[in-house]
Amino acid sequence: MASNKYFSDAELSCPCCGENKFNPRTLDRLTEMRRVLDFPFVVTSGYRCRAYNEDKGYTQTHATGQAVDIAVSHKSAYRLVTAAQRFGFSGVGVAQKGAPGTRFIHLDDLMEIQHARPRPHIWSY
Repeated sequence: MASNKYFSDAELSCPCCGENKFNPRTLDRLTEMRRVLDFPFVVTSGYRCRAYNEDKGYTQTHATGQAVDIAVSHKSAYRLVTAAQRFGFSGVGVAQKGAPGTRFIHLDDLMEIQHARPRPHIWSY
């Protein structure tokens, strides 16, 4: 996966193996949303391989290459959440408790996840 104007290959790659299977369609959506909203999107988690997710006890959403976590809070978090569906993101996870450095918004554009709630869907952590 090549980097683009807003997102580097390194920040979208798995933290354990360095592999990057981030979906190009998802990256296009994310890039367009970043361009329109015009504030930095700090990626805290992009693609994560299955082994990494299993080791950490995480779901496999990020292993699809169609999920990203963005470090954001307050007004920017509100803007991100309200724009997400307009840009084709069907899963929005909101983590806005605690210190500002620990807050994030999860976005994914999965249409169906086995044994999960129907899409679109929003949840909190």
